[in-house]
Amino acid sequence: MKIKKIAFQGWKNCIELTHGDFRIVVTTEVGPRIVGAFLGPKGENLLYLDKKLLGTSNQKVWTNYGGHRIWHAPEDSVRSYCPDTRKVVVAELRDGGVSFMAPREELTGIVKTINVYPEGDNSFRIEHQIRNEGLWDIEAAAWGITQLMPGGTAILPMNHGPEGLVPNRSVNFWPYARPSDPRFVYGNEFVLVKQTAKGAPTKIGLNSSEGWCAYVNNNVVFVKQFQYFDENEYPDLGSSIEVYTEGGYLELETLGPLAILEPGDEVTHCEYWTAAEVEQIPLNNDEDVINMLGIEEGDGCGCEDDDCCCHDHEEKKPAKKAAKKADSKPAAKKDGAKKAAEKKAPAKKAAKKA
Repeated sequence: MKIKKIAFQGWKNCIELTHGDFRIVVTTEVGPRIVGAFLGPKGENLLYLDKKLLGTSNQKVWTNYGGHRIWHAPEDSVRSYCPDTRKVVVAELRDGGVSFMAPREELTGIVKTINVYPEGDNSFRIEHQIRNEGLWDIEAAAWGITQLMPGGTAILPMNHGPEGLVPNRSVNFWPYARPSDPRFVYGNEFVLVKQTAKGAPTKIGLNSSEGWCAYVNNNVVFVKQFQYFDENEYPDLGSSIEVYTEGGYLELETLGPLAILEPGDEVTHCEYWTAAEVEQIPLNNDEDVINMLGIEEGDGCGCEDDDCCCHDHEEKKPAKKAAKKADSKPAAKKDGAKKAAEKKAPAKKAAKKA
């Protein structure tokens, strides 16, 4: 992976990461936030950015710059919209990745980090970490939200499996969504969400266990893969993938399972990003065309590293103890804090970074 400092869209301090034919750009002035994703040296930015906010920072309220961000679910009108407009701390990691860590949120005590690693030939592993540096336990899930350019179609796979006596698929609608919205196209294997220039805000979620979702636009397919954990509880009525769209952009979102985070705990949700050119675009729910895209079920990283976040969830390992920091004391635990619920993904204690 090639790492380069650049100026980008008015932000003077950005990091460009290139791996094969895929390139992403991360600003260090707000976030953490990925502001560019490109296929090939002449490819257009796949990510939507608000032109009015290019190069800006230090806003006192949460600001929707666009690009890719990390939130903690479930969404809340107060805690989800904490300002993320200050500079992030950048560090190269010993295992070849780059870390982008935001300052601690004063309101929630949460610290958000995005780690980027090269993966395969032309892919990136995007790790979303949320760490509880507050005084009491919280229940939360790491949430990766990618705002994409308008005019494309999101592909959301439904669950597969043998016929049985109990349901295995659900589609969740937000209060402002209409199931009859023509932007939603329902098939036997997929739900498509079309991004159109006009249209009121709408949102849909699926309990998809297939481990991927995608967006096709201008003959390029952008794919996010992740690992799904069958025995864990997911936010938003069990949604592991979600799409929000309005006139200007579409958000392609994946969520990790809910976890109880005691002070010092952190949890990680991984996405695996790839992009490729395609000859046909599935404007309707033509499942043969979608299957031609060659998207395979996401099954985690496939690595043998016992410390990998996927292994930590899958094997239900005990939470690791936090490493002591030289410049701060561990946060005190508030009396009467919530107890860990059963069947939650185990949180991972914060460890020292390289």
